Amino acid sequence: MSFALAWLLAWWCRETLTALFGKELNPPSVYLQSLPLIVLGSLLTSGATGAYAPGNTRSPLEYTMRAVRSAFGSLLIVMSIGFLFKEFDFSRAVVMLFGVFSLVLLSITRRFPDLIERRLVKLGVLGTRVLIVGADATGVRALQKVQDHPEIGYRVIGFLDRDAARVGASVGRTPVLGTVEQLREKVLDERIDEVIIALPDASPAELMDLVMELDDLPVRVRVIADLFGVLSRETSIDLIEDVPIYELKGPDDSRFYAFSKRVFDLVTGCVAGAMFVATFPFIALAIKLDSPGPVFFVQDRVGRHGRIFRMWKYRTMRTDSPAYAVAPHEDSDPRITRVGRLLRKTSLDELPQVINVLRGEMSIVGPRPEMPFIVEQYNAWQRKRLDVLPGITGLWQILGRKDLPLHENLEYDFYYIKNRSLLLDLVIVLRTVTAVLSGKGAY
Repeated sequence: MSFALAWLLAWWCRETLTALFGKELNPPSVYLQSLPLIVLGSLLTSGATGAYAPGNTRSPLEYTMRAVRSAFGSLLIVMSIGFLFKEFDFSRAVVMLFGVFSLVLLSITRRFPDLIERRLVKLGVLGTRVLIVGADATGVRALQKVQDHPEIGYRVIGFLDRDAARVGASVGRTPVLGTVEQLREKVLDERIDEVIIALPDASPAELMDLVMELDDLPVRVRVIADLFGVLSRETSIDLIEDVPIYELKGPDDSRFYAFSKRVFDLVTGCVAGAMFVATFPFIALAIKLDSPGPVFFVQDRVGRHGRIFRMWKYRTMRTDSPAYAVAPHEDSDPRITRVGRLLRKTSLDELPQVINVLRGEMSIVGPRPEMPFIVEQYNAWQRKRLDVLPGITGLWQILGRKDLPLHENLEYDFYYIKNRSLLLDLVIVLRTVTAVLSGKGAY
């Protein structure tokens, strides 16, 4: 409605001010016939930019930003229609006025649904059942802010705390229902809609464990903390007065993404496969002449959902080296052969893994496949890296490569899993080329 009204208002203003412009406006039929395309395109761009996303805790700044994004998107739609369809020769003044009216009308009308929602919350028709994890000062502050703003619809059902002695007590008339270890149980028992984690002194590993414990449940998770490794582009920030709370979201797991990812792997894998076939005779001969033993090094690794598969690499170490020892972390490691040192420096030792990619056991981009004995030591959040196919390259290769052991780079893997997209994969592949050429961190 806002877009249609803005378009018609823009035409009316330009028509009314024809004398000022000194040039007749083209027929009104041009603007009426294009109206459905403009409204549909504007609605789609607004939806894509999150303009219609719910959230009654949004700040006024966020509402303004939504309106600006939506108005700018609709302006691009109008300009695109005018460029693609010659019969729609829009007046530049109408286009500019449409952008202004869109911004004004969206800024006003976008608040109406939220005002209605808040009214329904006050009447008790709507409400969100909330559980706060942490009954110390931060948790109490979150409770006070929620109680000061009943219009957002939060109903705090209770607390969970690390101290078992506090279970059964009350904090500001709100009961402590259990310990932090009972998080999943209490969420299910109390039919919780939203969990607020108020543990600012928690370690990243502890926060990860709590988040992953609820990963498969239809519950929103918000964190009052300064997080590294958890925040991502899919993390939204709301405000309850002056308290920032971070909502943790997941990646797009749609079938379209899965299909596109596989197509990307096959296309890229075929290109890399051609390189593998072309260079194989020379690399194989160099390996055989340099040291006794096989050309390939084949090892059991853990893939998606914990499945064991055989990963292929060119052999770069002596045959008497332990098969499942920690990988070299310096160029002078005595286990590495002379040819192996060159292969590892140029990352050509990884090239045979295109076989695993084409077989569907690996992806071009993803967490590196780990050895079984290390996976056995994973805790709950670390096992989330097994939710996706392992990859030949990934974030830790382009950011730090092997300056840290693989099992100490899990924060990079977690970030990738939460943010994975075809665009991110493409960026990682391009950055991998730069990393390989620089040789930094490759041993």
